[in-house]
Amino acid sequence: MIGLAAALSLGVGLILVVLDRPTPAAWSRNGVSGAAAASFLSFNVLTGGAPAEIALVAIDAAAPDVVCLQELTPKMAEAFVGRLGNQYPHRIFEPRPHVQGIGIASRYPLTGGEILTLGLRHLPAAVAAVTLPGGRIHVACVHMIPPHAGFGKADDLLQLYEDNKAIRIGQARGILEHLESVGGPAIVLGDFNEWPGQAALEVLRTAGFTDACRSRHSRCGPTWPGYVVPLPALFRIDHILGRGVRFTGAAVLEAGGSDHYPVAARFAVMGIEP
Repeated sequence: MIGLAAALSLGVGLILVVLDRPTPAAWSRNGVSGAAAASFLSFNVLTGGAPAEIALVAIDAAAPDVVCLQELTPKMAEAFVGRLGNQYPHRIFEPRPHVQGIGIASRYPLTGGEILTLGLRHLPAAVAAVTLPGGRIHVACVHMIPPHAGFGKADDLLQLYEDNKAIRIGQARGILEHLESVGGPAIVLGDFNEWPGQAALEVLRTAGFTDACRSRHSRCGPTWPGYVVPLPALFRIDHILGRGVRFTGAAVLEAGGSDHYPVAARFAVMGIEP
């Protein structure tokens, strides 16, 4: 049992984490401009949003250059195109029912777009090359399997946890295999269902990817559970990782409509300063 002082300290720290999330509009206003500067955003929109308009308002206010959407339903994809299609004319969408959809939307041209199953057809990844003003970069938008996925009364929970961890490692290795085949700077972002230091994230870290939230000027608290869950956010399981880029800031944003908070990051491609 922790003491009263420790409990109060933990409570105050948790409140500060909650209060430290900038709004999407504040994040956009505080951006660093420049020809080589770019911003990406990842958002698990909770089976198409609750409702979709709430997530779309947040994305519009944050004004990223590229958006990675997880749990992209057909209804959410239609709503995105209706509200933000002109701002993000370049899209690779794989809308599916429930939690299975994935998509990338960009202000700038996308080439070489693919949907990768990574051995797990119900949680694919979307990949493409983005031609930014500051350089060309490959992007992988991912949604990794949760630790408890597939749990039933007859299952061994610990064994299921290990099995799903092995699947996430396989997903990370599949993304790396693709990125190694195309070469060049890369960003991997999405719902990893892991907090920093866990297995799939370590696969990417050892391959040279760095965490945007470890950059200077980052304001990254927990991303899950999010706004629609009556609990404080406790875990940072949504991430933006980069290789061959220089992150200049990152933040978890105060935006509602989902059980995840969105995460955003700014960066410059290595060798090209904003």
